[in-house]
Parts: sequence; C-alpha cells; structure tokens
Amino acid sequence: MIRSQSTEGKAVDEQSASSCDTDETTAVEAALSALIVTGNVRLSERNRRFLSFVVTETLAGRGQRIKAYTIGVDVFGRSKSFDPDRDPIVRIEATRVRAALAEYYDSFGARDAVRIVLRPGSYVPTFEFSHPASGSERPRLLENAAAALDGPIAADERAGTVIVVTHRTDRRERCSLGRGEMYVEAIIKAVADFEIKVFLTPPPERRMVTQAMRELIHRPEAVFALDIAVHGIAEGRRYSWSLSDFRTGEIKASGFDDRADDDLPAGAQIDALAAELAQRIAASAG
Repeated sequence: MIRSQSTEGKAVDEQSASSCDTDETTAVEAALSALIVTGNVRLSERNRRFLSFVVTETLAGRGQRIKAYTIGVDVFGRSKSFDPDRDPIVRIEATRVRAALAEYYDSFGARDAVRIVLRPGSYVPTFEFSHPASGSERPRLLENAAAALDGPIAADERAGTVIVVTHRTDRRERCSLGRGEMYVEAIIKAVADFEIKVFLTPPPERRMVTQAMRELIHRPEAVFALDIAVHGIAEGRRYSWSLSDFRTGEIKASGFDDRADDDLPAGAQIDALAAELAQRIAASAG
C-alpha cells in the first residue's frame, strides 16, 4: 500500500504496505465503504466496482496486479482476449472515478481524515492521512496534473506558463464524451512534460476551486485557456482545440483532427493526438 501522511494538506512521506499499521488499513477500509455508499460521490455502479477493486488489491499488497488488462477482465467482465489498447473502458472509468473523487474532496469530503487518490497515469491508489492543526483546514483546491495552487503567491515567484483546460464535449454524445475525457487526460500529461502548469476547469458547484481559478488572473505567469471537444462526424471523430489568452480571451491558435474510429486502437490514437497537440501548445504559448 502506498501511503502518504499529510499535515495541512501537504504530503510528507510515502510508505509501502508492510510499514502501514492495522489502524491505517482499517481507516482506509472505512473511507472506502463511506465512498461506496454515500450519495455525495458521483459514482456509477461500474465506478464503485473499479474503486473497490483497486483499493482492496492495494491494501492486500497486490498493487502489481492492478493493470488495465486485469481490471478489464476481473472487474468489467471482459473476455480473456481483452485488449486495453482497442477497448478503452478501463481508462474511461478511471478518468471518471478520478474526477468524482476530486470533486468530492473539494466539497463534501474536504474534512475527511483519509483521502483515496488516483493520480493521473496510474490505477494504483494512494492514501492521504490528513492531520491539520486544531482549527485549521487547507483542503486541496485544484485537481492539477503538474503543480497545485496552494496558499498565497510570493511576489518573487518565478514566472512561467499556465494552461487552464476546459472539456467542452457535448455530454449527450456518450461515445464522444468518453473519448474526450481520455483526450483531456492525455493532453494534461503531455503538456506537463513541457514544464507547463496545467489546471482543469472545475464544475460550478466546486466554489472553492472556482475562486482559486479566478486568482490565476493575478499570478505573474502567462495564463492560457485551452478548450477541448470531441464531436462525432460521418467518418469517425473530430478532435478540436482552441488556445486563447485566459485574461483577454484573444485566440492564439486553434485546430482540429478528423480520425476514423478504427484508424488505430483508441488509446494509441488519442495519445498520439495529445502528444502532437502538446507540441503545438508549447510552441504557441512559449
């Protein structure tokens, strides 16, 4: 089990399963049970099975088994011939669980003593044990793949580049929405490789996060807005994007790629598109 203990929301150490005591394991199991049954976390039945599996396997010291293939077969009932590159169900559900947990901990679960975290690019959860000082609370404000906006900004903080990503795929297009979620996740990872800070636009109900996003306007960095959408077309899918100045709204660059659904396995196709787009963004924002 990967464990991180935090004080005022900041991780200070990580340990393996063998060094975690029974009380901590029990606390994680209780936190999982609460997430599964509460109505405050937006989890489908499939999401719950996914979350229960990865947490239980991690607590049992079997984190090495938590792979896309194992999840697809053992959790989602795919056949032994399941190919995660051609069938993106695991990546789609992981993205949804990750977003649901982030939303919950930024709102109803802000005071939870134990947080179950799925970091981008991994299906193995980490567990954060928060022990804030009496009367203080500093919940994590942003689901951020590169760096967190936490606390006041020092006047001499080194300027850089920030990208604020908004997913605009029509939620009524279920297939396009799933691919859009994968596309956004892949873009976040690819852009972060260029040492660009990346933030996701939160839903309106996450007011604390929304306020933190507004504070980006006053930061010294160059801040850009990246709008992402996937649309169904006759030949397959259109992956569109637009990069603009976060403060003024001026469009800096935009484009789209039309791809047939069967050109490549979905995961490989989306990763390739994200890598290409990350290079364009880095050039335009540089």
